[in-house]
Amino acid sequence: EKSPIEASYYSAASILFTDFVDFTQLSENIQPGELIETLDQYFSSFDLLMDNHGIKKVKTIGDSYMAVAGIPEGKPGHARNACAAGLDIIKMVDGINMQRTALGKDPWKIRVGVHTGPVIAGFSGSGFDVWGDSVNIASRLESTSEGGRLHISEETKLSLDQSSGITDRGEIELKNKGMMRTYFLDNLA
Repeated sequence: EKSPIEASYYSAASILFTDFVDFTQLSENIQPGELIETLDQYFSSFDLLMDNHGIKKVKTIGDSYMAVAGIPEGKPGHARNACAAGLDIIKMVDGINMQRTALGKDPWKIRVGVHTGPVIAGFSGSGFDVWGDSVNIASRLESTSEGGRLHISEETKLSLDQSSGITDRGEIELKNKGMMRTYFLDNLA
């Protein structure tokens, strides 16, 4: 007997995606055990950062990490929390890369994307998940980011203190979404 699906609609949440740049190439130049150990080191550190910022990890898929802020409590400030976590991930990866470089190993660059918008979240047979167009947009923001940068949507930008370090990236093409105005976030006010 299938367990019942429990899901709720949230008018606003902030979705965070990360992905390692050129992961396929990185994975070809490393032993399988070291690859999994390195991914585990990163993802375990990401989990701690999510806990620190009150954000829920959704899942990992390969070298991609997904989390959501604002669920289930819907408190204001979820965009800031997601962005703070994203900036902390970038800093943490930079720190690990300094260690890797000192050991003669290749650094791993990370891309991060955050979008704020409506989602459906809940539990299905595979556990907790989040669905909706906002998830797709967050994923596209991550994939069109640059290594070591946090790429955000206009919706996320509008939820932040405007004295934060925000750089207008202009309109860029997001796959299956068309042109969208996006921004890089370098720091939070």
